[in-house]
Amino acid sequence: MERYVRQLAELSGVVSCCVFDVSSGLEVAHAGASPGAAELAMHGKALLGGMSASSRKLGLGHALPEALITLGSHHLLLRAVPGHAGIALHAVFDKSTNPMLARVQVQRLDAAIEGPAPG
Repeated sequence: MERYVRQLAELSGVVSCCVFDVSSGLEVAHAGASPGAAELAMHGKALLGGMSASSRKLGLGHALPEALITLGSHHLLLRAVPGHAGIALHAVFDKSTNPMLARVQVQRLDAAIEGPAPG
């Protein structure tokens, strides 16, 4: 996971990124500047939890949602880490970054993840 987040941090426009445990909100790996790992993990857990609850209440399924959120000066990308149940990514991109291109670049890095998480 450390290698994965280091590679993510090298993408154009990445300010900070964190891989975290969705159930506990604890960070697994982090790279980049502020916001830090604990803050990204905590807020990522809250955002994904809210989206998951809404999805279930609307009868749209139980899968971990993927979200691309545009804020005033940044974009947030939240998504499950493929092959690692219960682990998610929360990445912050600079506003000048094309959010859809950023999402595609992150998907391309999924190959960098080696095998399932221990546990």
